[in-house]
Amino acid sequence: TRRIERARNDAQQSRQQAEEQRAYMEGVLANLSSGVLTLDQKHTLRSLHQAAVQILGVELDHELGESFAQLAVKQPTIRHFVEAIMPHLDSEYEWREEIILFGQAGRQVVVCRGVRLPATELHEGDTLIVFEDVTMLVQAQRDAAWGEVARRLAHEIKNPLTPIQLSAERLRQKYLHTMDKESAEVLDRSTHTIVQQVEAMKAMVDAFSEYARAPQMKLEALNLNALINEVLDLYRNEAAQVDFEVALDMAMPQVEADAGRLRQLLHNLIKNALEVMESQESVKTPCVHVSTRCMQEAICRFVEIRIRDEGPGLPVDLQNEIFEPYVTSKTKGTGLGLAIVKKIVEEHGGMVWAENSDEGGACIVIRLPVLHSDAVQENPVASIDTEMQ
Repeated sequence: TRRIERARNDAQQSRQQAEEQRAYMEGVLANLSSGVLTLDQKHTLRSLHQAAVQILGVELDHELGESFAQLAVKQPTIRHFVEAIMPHLDSEYEWREEIILFGQAGRQVVVCRGVRLPATELHEGDTLIVFEDVTMLVQAQRDAAWGEVARRLAHEIKNPLTPIQLSAERLRQKYLHTMDKESAEVLDRSTHTIVQQVEAMKAMVDAFSEYARAPQMKLEALNLNALINEVLDLYRNEAAQVDFEVALDMAMPQVEADAGRLRQLLHNLIKNALEVMESQESVKTPCVHVSTRCMQEAICRFVEIRIRDEGPGLPVDLQNEIFEPYVTSKTKGTGLGLAIVKKIVEEHGGMVWAENSDEGGACIVIRLPVLHSDAVQENPVASIDTEMQ
C-alpha cells in the first residue's frame, strides 16, 4: 500500500511538473515577437501562437487541424507565404527563406526558418516554423548603407570634378586663340568632351545621392487619378509626338501618400517608357498605356497602377533585377530610374514588379494600400478611357 501511495504521489508530482513546464513554455512563446507554427508529417497545422496571427494579419485558430496547403486557398492574403514554405517541408535540414507579403499594413518582409523536430512517442517528425517581420529593419539597414555610400561617393568623386572642369575651361580660354586651326580644333574638342563628361558625372552622383537620401515624407489624402492626369498633361503639351491611352477607375478611393514622391515616380516611369520606344524603328506614333483600378484581396484593399510601353519588352535575364541600381537594358540613362521607383513604392508600404505584356511591351505594376479608411473618404472620378495625344 505504501509503495502504491508513493507511486501515485510521484505520478502526481510528475504531472504537476509537466503542467508547470508547459505553462512556462506557453508564457515564453506568448511573449515572443516571432511567429511560431508547427506542422505534423502530413503537413497539417498543429499549433500556432498569437504573434504568428499578428504578423500574418489573419485569424488561423479555426484552421488548426487543416492542411497547410489549403491555407493558400482559404486565406489569399498569405498565399505567397504558404507557397514559399511548401517546397521546404520535406527537407531533413534546417532551411531559411525571405518572403515578401502584401497585407493589410502594406508590404512586409518576413524571414522564415524551419527545422524538422526529433521524433517522440506523441509526435513523429513534426516541423517547426519560426518567422519574424523584418520590414523596418531591412529598410533601415538599406537606407543606412546607401546613405553612407552616397556620402563617400560625393566626397571622393564629386569634389574633384569642379577643379577638373575649371581647368579644362581655362586651358580652352587661354590657348584656343593662340593655336593654328588644326591644333585649336583638337583642343576645342578635347576640352568640350572633358566638360561634358564632368557634367554627366555630376548628374550621376546627384541622382545616386537622391536615391540614397532618407525621405522627408509628407503624407496627405491624395486623389491618385487627378495626380496622374496632372503629370500626363505635361507630356501631352510637349513637342514630342506621343500618345497616351488612359483608363482610370471611376471608383478610385483617395490614398494617403506624398504627392511629390508619387509625382517623381510617375515622371520616372513615363520617361523610361518613352526612352525605351525611342529606339524602336516604327512608323506609328509611340503610345504609353496608363490605367488604375481599386482591388480587394481578403482583408487587404489596395489601388493598382499599370504603365505599359510598346517597346521590345524586358530581357529574360533582367526581369528579376530590373529594379536594382544601375541595372538597365537602355543605351542611355543612369540606371537609377526604376530603383528610385521601387524605393518610393516601398516608402508608401506598397509593392512593384515588372512583366512582359501579352499585348506587347513591358508593364510596370504598382500596388499601394488604402490606409486609414476611416479618415480617407471615397472620391469617385469620371472614368476616362480614351486615346489622346
